[in-house]
Amino acid sequence: MTPVHFLLQALASYIAIAAFLIVLNVQRKMLVPGGLLGMLVWLIYLLLLEPTNVLIATFFAAIIGSCVSQIMSIWLKTPSVIFSLAILAPLVPGYRAYMTTTYFVSGDHAQALTNITTVLTLALVIPIGMASGTILLRLYKVLRIGKKAA
Repeated sequence: MTPVHFLLQALASYIAIAAFLIVLNVQRKMLVPGGLLGMLVWLIYLLLLEPTNVLIATFFAAIIGSCVSQIMSIWLKTPSVIFSLAILAPLVPGYRAYMTTTYFVSGDHAQALTNITTVLTLALVIPIGMASGTILLRLYKVLRIGKKAA
């Protein structure tokens, strides 16, 4: 991926996530942090996609996004749901779901079944990754407090 392509992906993802948050009527002051978080998640996904596969890239992007989301919600004193939406937007497999429907309609059932398996797996990987990120952050907090007490 060239640097220009990477920057264009970053800009496009920021605009798309911010627009998605506007549609969901998120507070105006949370649009920039939410857009930046969504952009970060998308760029992590892109960086991991080439050396791994789509499932691993989605899983780790969801974990990192969830950790950053929790930290941002504490830092900005805002409910973490806003930032969770910013994580979900770039990771949801909308294009793959669309292509699955297209394959079913065109009669290519073998390709449709292959695609729907990937879509359903991704639909499970995203919340598992987000929950894992929250658990990792809580585990870090418990271990850090335990070291201070000792």
